[in-house]
Amino acid sequence: MIQGDSMGIQAASMGIQAVSTGDLVILGGGGQAAVVAESAARAGWRVVGFAAAVAATDVATLGDPDCAITGGPRIEAMIAQGARLHAAVGAAEVRERWFARFGAANFASVVDPSAVISPSAHVGAGVYIGVGAVVNARAAIEAGAIINTRAIVEHDCTVGAFSHIAPAAVLCGSVRVGRCAQVSAGAVVIPVRRIGDGAMVGAGAVVVRDVPAGMTVAGVPAMPLPPKR
Repeated sequence: MIQGDSMGIQAASMGIQAVSTGDLVILGGGGQAAVVAESAARAGWRVVGFAAAVAATDVATLGDPDCAITGGPRIEAMIAQGARLHAAVGAAEVRERWFARFGAANFASVVDPSAVISPSAHVGAGVYIGVGAVVNARAAIEAGAIINTRAIVEHDCTVGAFSHIAPAAVLCGSVRVGRCAQVSAGAVVIPVRRIGDGAMVGAGAVVVRDVPAGMTVAGVPAMPLPPKR
């Protein structure tokens, strides 16, 4: 079940086909925003603006969404006219802040048509699922999370709100990723492991033990990094 788009996502034998056709405002103007905009267009959304100081493409910029004078009121006016929002920035705390400001109900999920999502999976509001990603049976992706290009979320996994599963990362079966965590590019988490809230798994790491909240691990096997001074 997928939440947060205007007409839903329908599972098909060849993958997932988005049938959304509404207006979409993308919050952000960098590389992630450009990627999301292309996926959204392929999925049938009409991107009507970027809420950022500089737009990611030639679509109009609406101003900084954190600005009470410019970006905020313009975005709220577009919501009133029926547009949906998508937070397309890498920083989890920024996505979380924008959800709190504009309300989770106003955020749409964007699923690239090349992604494969099990019909028994749950996808919350405002999630991005990228090119070639896989979300398998009974997995749960919570609000504002990013499942990036060719990432794999296996059966019975949970990805917490605002977390990021980076390109080509793999969560094996029954992994639990907490809130605002990141599993970086190419990392692998073996089955039934836990990644705590705010934890960071480095690129290419292989996680064989649980990672406590707030910890950064890297390497094969993944080991804690010393705290920054």
